[in-house]
Amino acid sequence: MRKETGGFAISKAGHDKGKLYAVIGYREGKYLLADGRIRTLEKAKPKKEKHLQFIHAQDERLAELMRGGKPVRNEDVKRAIKLYQAKVPTK
Repeated sequence: MRKETGGFAISKAGHDKGKLYAVIGYREGKYLLADGRIRTLEKAKPKKEKHLQFIHAQDERLAELMRGGKPVRNEDVKRAIKLYQAKVPTK
């Protein structure tokens, strides 16, 4: 089941377990994830669905840029993640 781009996911496995990413695409059975810093749009992390916990939230600005085919910058991804983290209390 493919999730919308512009949404968020948390890694459930691997050395990045617990890290929040923005979903920026889907290719060859894997989701492409970016955080705008280490995992930039140019070096998106491919990850299988079973290794991700999808969050039922989406950054509308980021999703609109992706749907409209407009260029997305790493700063846009960083901003979306930062705004999401500010809204959600951490454990």
